Amino acid sequence: MTIGIAAILLALALPSFTESIRSNRVSTATNQILATINLARAEALRSKSSARVCPTLDGVQCATTWDEKAGMLVWTDENGNNKFDASKVKRVIEPQEGIVTTVTGFNEIGFDDRGRTLDQKTRAFTIKAAQCKTGAYNVRSFDISRTGRVTVIRGTCP
Repeated sequence: MTIGIAAILLALALPSFTESIRSNRVSTATNQILATINLARAEALRSKSSARVCPTLDGVQCATTWDEKAGMLVWTDENGNNKFDASKVKRVIEPQEGIVTTVTGFNEIGFDDRGRTLDQKTRAFTIKAAQCKTGAYNVRSFDISRTGRVTVIRGTCP
């Protein structure tokens, strides 16, 4: 009888525990992305040059698209040639397991020496848990203003 009760309690707790793990992954990824974007902006201000965040698949060069296997590179362009090379890398961020990033319309996030976006355009993208249960608060929308300020909005899975 004790084993039966334990089995019932476990069956009730497991879905909640799994959702808690997903929620923690989204929160961790959100904090890491915020820190990465703020690092790039701070590097641009500090170095009096531009700094960028781009997707990376190998940790050595910028990739052409953001996807769930992509990490992030932070690099500065202190010589002003607008070209990436490995000596300019400030930080490499590994991809987050179980997180899907949706980015459309741009391939990098760049800041000028005053902390503004390089092309004076806003940037928006979202992340969510790879397995997103309908109604769960496991979606985050990032908005980067032209002045470089980042806003995160918490949303629900569709």
